[in-house]
Amino acid sequence: MENLASQGLITVWLSLDRDDNNTIWFLSHLLQAIRKARPGFEEELQQLLEERPADAEQYVVPALINAIDAGGQDIVITLDDWHLVTEPRTRAVVERLLDAGGSHLSFIITSRNRSGLPLGRLMVRDQLLEVDAVALRFDETESQDFLVGINRLDLDAGDLASLHRTTEGWIAALQLVSLSLRDHREASELIERLSGRHASIGEYLAENVLDTLDPETLDFLLMTSVPERLCAGLASALSGVELGQAMLEKIQAQDLFLQPLDEDGTWYRYHHLFEDYLRRRLERDYPGRTQELNLTAARWYSENGFPSDAVDHALAAGDVELAVEIVEFRAMWLVEHSSMSTLLALVGKIPAGHVAGQARLQTAIAWAHTLLHQSLAAQSALDRAEAVMPADATLTEHDRFELGVEGLVVQSCIDMYSDRVNHVDELDEKCFAQADLLRPWIVSVAANVSTFKKIHDGEYPLALEQQRWAAKFHGLTSGPFSGVYGQCFAGLAAYALLDLDSVDQHFTAAVELGRRKAGRYSHAARLAGAMMGQLLYERGELDKAEKLLEETRELGSEGGVVDFMLSTYATLARIKALRGDTPRAREILDEGDLVADSLGLDRLKLVMNLERVQLGISPRPIHAGPHGDVLGAAAAQEAADGTGPRLDGLAETKHQIQLATLLRTALADAGQEGPDSPGKPDTVEGARRLLSRASAYLGPRAELNARILLAAALEQAGNRAEAETTLWPALETCSRLGLVRPVLDGGAGCLELVRAISARLRRGPAPEGASPELPRFLSVLIRLDAQARTNRDAAWPVEAAAPTTGPGTLSVPEPGLSQREQAILRLVEKDRSNREIAQELHLGIDTVKWYLKSLFNTLGVSDRRACVREARRRHLLPSK
Repeated sequence: MENLASQGLITVWLSLDRDDNNTIWFLSHLLQAIRKARPGFEEELQQLLEERPADAEQYVVPALINAIDAGGQDIVITLDDWHLVTEPRTRAVVERLLDAGGSHLSFIITSRNRSGLPLGRLMVRDQLLEVDAVALRFDETESQDFLVGINRLDLDAGDLASLHRTTEGWIAALQLVSLSLRDHREASELIERLSGRHASIGEYLAENVLDTLDPETLDFLLMTSVPERLCAGLASALSGVELGQAMLEKIQAQDLFLQPLDEDGTWYRYHHLFEDYLRRRLERDYPGRTQELNLTAARWYSENGFPSDAVDHALAAGDVELAVEIVEFRAMWLVEHSSMSTLLALVGKIPAGHVAGQARLQTAIAWAHTLLHQSLAAQSALDRAEAVMPADATLTEHDRFELGVEGLVVQSCIDMYSDRVNHVDELDEKCFAQADLLRPWIVSVAANVSTFKKIHDGEYPLALEQQRWAAKFHGLTSGPFSGVYGQCFAGLAAYALLDLDSVDQHFTAAVELGRRKAGRYSHAARLAGAMMGQLLYERGELDKAEKLLEETRELGSEGGVVDFMLSTYATLARIKALRGDTPRAREILDEGDLVADSLGLDRLKLVMNLERVQLGISPRPIHAGPHGDVLGAAAAQEAADGTGPRLDGLAETKHQIQLATLLRTALADAGQEGPDSPGKPDTVEGARRLLSRASAYLGPRAELNARILLAAALEQAGNRAEAETTLWPALETCSRLGLVRPVLDGGAGCLELVRAISARLRRGPAPEGASPELPRFLSVLIRLDAQARTNRDAAWPVEAAAPTTGPGTLSVPEPGLSQREQAILRLVEKDRSNREIAQELHLGIDTVKWYLKSLFNTLGVSDRRACVREARRRHLLPSK
């Protein structure tokens, strides 16, 4: 490796163990090893592994290959002890890397067998250099150089020939010979004893070496042979020797088959053959000690933050209860630090029967599945926890009380992610009244769920008060997750009240907390980014908003509660439309629909439809599904005749979204029909009702948007005077707060009013009490609208909002694809990397990139997933 590094290659070393049969852990270890050699390499891929365990390699492997290609530096990755990996999924990942790694990626793989590697294909392509056991043996000259030249042994030609013949040039045996002769014993005596021992020569020589060691060193070797890797602390714990590091360095200096695993000399391991001899000698000399040493190793690993190794040693000692205890102890720390997949993988190591009866552990599993948006698995684990709690003898009365409350919080959290608020009222009595008796995490998450309900009940001051109270508990949790949610929810409540200074403070704090505690690309940081992206968008800072929202979009169905998803999909689609990229906007809204359908999120579905109408993209029909009436309640229609009573919880929000969609659709239809459309009075009255309900029930922000919609309806109905009077307070508010997008997104009628008011203010004095900043603000709006029109005119045309005629309705002329483009498109659909496509079609990688760029331009998209979706929509690929 030093020789390769001296040639300018980046060298990466990964020592494999049985944990690498877990594909997520293998990829995680591989990325960590690459980043150690090349700091900063694709950091976001690591977090993706934790958050998308089911299909992470689908995204990570092509991205890894492309990132290495793009970096332009040659990387050599050594996978040591490949024979320990037997899991087909992990083998498939390595096979793909070997097949498609490209000219910048090479592998050195050491293994006791040839299983799980595509050696035949690599050999045919002349991409394989195989060094087998025969090639590794020394010939007579090499044996002489090693024994005499390097180890300075006094051997004549006959002795050398005999030793080479007896050991067959096996380097490990020759090393053992060298160690055996260090006491200057006559070589002939050893050689005579070796005669006829071909089958057991290694073991004989190992025993011979061990017998020459002082008792302290021998005992140290035996006691430290149990774990697969060693460091000073673990070695001291196992051997009782205080100076563990000094002893390890002494053994390495004596060439006793101890190999360093890192450049710092922190971790070591014994050569696997020598390790086997040591373990057999341990069993012979100290019967039963292996179990004791495994338990010691399990406790040391657990106490020092290596739960996977700890569980392995506990299970090796036959102590399943200790393994459960180790996972249980670490479980909630992993949850709080967004490492849900790691927790579930640890649980998977333990026999299911021993996990099922553990109420604490089942509750932690329920948390992990909840935060991964796996509601069915979460509910199943929570139900098991509640069922076994009465019979769990490990629980104290306080434990049962705390787990009972925690179960209620988990259930409330499951409901919140499903956009329901069914059990929240119980939290006041069962959780908040006894908060100081509970773990901070429980109270912290409960406060967030309660805040979520208050926001959607329109109780915004109470929501902010709840978060002020909860700040103490957020600060006591070890991870960022609940604190980030708390700041985001406080920001949402302040946003509803149009307290923009507080909004900025809360969203900024959320982003900084997520990045500081979990990393730039962590799940928590990206969720906070969605909220900040919404604020930046409404201020007109599109570039910054787009970057944050694109990062959050990668979370897909794990993108937080619906409010976060609304920012991600709706706002990002608006930005793409403003860029003139209507197909990309449509694609993002389609993604939002898919998430809404897969998770049963009616509110998200309704907003995606509203955005289609807003952007002039044909809306989709909405049907009530198994998750509830999309109108929110049967009373919605009756309430539409006046302000009426507030609908319960989220039903009011969904009703107002539906009403806004109907009004926007009517405005678009009337705009096409002309100035005498008979439906305009009805649209105005509907907009008045929406403004009345928004003002009464959803607060100043909803009132602002409803006011802008009413002004547009009045303008289209020809009532210019009332339209200006209606819009004026909204303009004053937006000018004061620096919000440009609410007015600009109000539609053509709203922009006509802006121009008219701006012209009037230029011609004469402003009305009494008008803000002196208003004329400048109106000028900014007019300039931004002109820029957006230029973008749209220079790119794809915006579709007219019109009913679809069927699932195959198309608004953009279908492109013709060449045979080569079709072939590449089919391979992109199969998740092939650029390198794999080039190899399969016998093209240069730059040629593939050129064709991909052409495909993206033809289909109006900017990435592979969008390309496949758009191709399916246009029937260029089979639909799924």
